[in-house]
Amino acid sequence: MKQIGIWLDFKDCYIVTLPQEGDASIKRLRSDVEHHATKGGSRSKSPWGPQFSPPDKKDLERDKHAEHHYFQQILEHIAADTDEIVIFGPAQAKLGLKKEIESIKHYHPRLRAVLTSDYLSENEMVALVRDFYTNPDTYLDNEQES
Repeated sequence: MKQIGIWLDFKDCYIVTLPQEGDASIKRLRSDVEHHATKGGSRSKSPWGPQFSPPDKKDLERDKHAEHHYFQQILEHIAADTDEIVIFGPAQAKLGLKKEIESIKHYHPRLRAVLTSDYLSENEMVALVRDFYTNPDTYLDNEQES
């Protein structure tokens, strides 16, 4: 049974693979997602003149497509023989990846949990994934309380 843990935010993704035998492996992926800051519009000099608003929708769509590409890139690096996945990380990216996995119509690995965690070192990531698959009830109970 091949188990994977994915730590991600919108800058980096770490894929921790736990094979049945042997040491864990870590793969790091960089993100190309750039979130655009909303810029202010401008006002006409006349009191009832038109107001210019920035092209927010275009920026939001660009961000959405970049996120979709990032999630697809992550899913391409997950081996086809993966049985279970746990996703963890500090930001909203983990929820986006969860939705991307659930939207796959054909076979996909079982998504065990989506956990909130801080920024971790690589050793802490491996320890968290190992501990999760050893004692999943401790993580699932804590996540439901919050």
